[in-house]
Amino acid sequence: MLKATRQDALLRQLESAGSIGAAEAAEHLGVSEDTVRRDLRELEAAGTLQRVHGGAIPRATPPASYAQRARAAQPGKDSIAQRAAALACDGQLLFLDGGSTALNVARSLSPALHATVVTNAPAVAALLIDHPGVTVYLAGGELNKDLGVTLGSDTTRFLGSFRADISFIGVCALDPDAGLTIPSPQELATKRLMISQSTLVVALADARKLGHAFPYVVAPADAVTDLVTDSEAPKQQLAAYRRLGINIHQ
Repeated sequence: MLKATRQDALLRQLESAGSIGAAEAAEHLGVSEDTVRRDLRELEAAGTLQRVHGGAIPRATPPASYAQRARAAQPGKDSIAQRAAALACDGQLLFLDGGSTALNVARSLSPALHATVVTNAPAVAALLIDHPGVTVYLAGGELNKDLGVTLGSDTTRFLGSFRADISFIGVCALDPDAGLTIPSPQELATKRLMISQSTLVVALADARKLGHAFPYVVAPADAVTDLVTDSEAPKQQLAAYRRLGINIHQ
């Protein structure tokens, strides 16, 4: 079988099944697993998929800018934010990172809540100015306007001064094998720090972000303690996250 034909078959399988198992694909195509793995490496280099242990999954589509996401109507993200905000309790210290869903979590915090929020997202801090019971700490640093967050050594040094009960992490892509991944390296340091400095790590991800991957790994999937997602996420897909010990809030 010609390489182009073989790789086209792999991409069709990825589109129809949502994943590729190297062993199963080799048997189906009548070639060796080494041949399939070489094909997957080439397809990954071309940007058409993301390799994971034992095979491959779709590469996620890069998200829109922060301003575009904040303006867009997002009823699914609103419901995720409301469910996530209900996890916060009085007396807790909460990390909230950037992203439109995290902003909605801030908006959804109960007016009766008495807690502390630490964030590197100016929009989150601004939204909580009028909250009567929430103390807000905003990390300084250079503002990345595309991401809507502050970044750099000043930011991470400030965030490292806190230990959170819960970190609410906006997710670009989450896969049981590939982990929590993002499309560019700028936010690696801040997201990793928030995760490492928190007792509970709550990933905020609608169904479209599950089972996909970007090139930059923030953390393995089992670093997440809780996943808040929407009703579109299939039960079979969520079972893989439950096997990692992740609590699902749907």
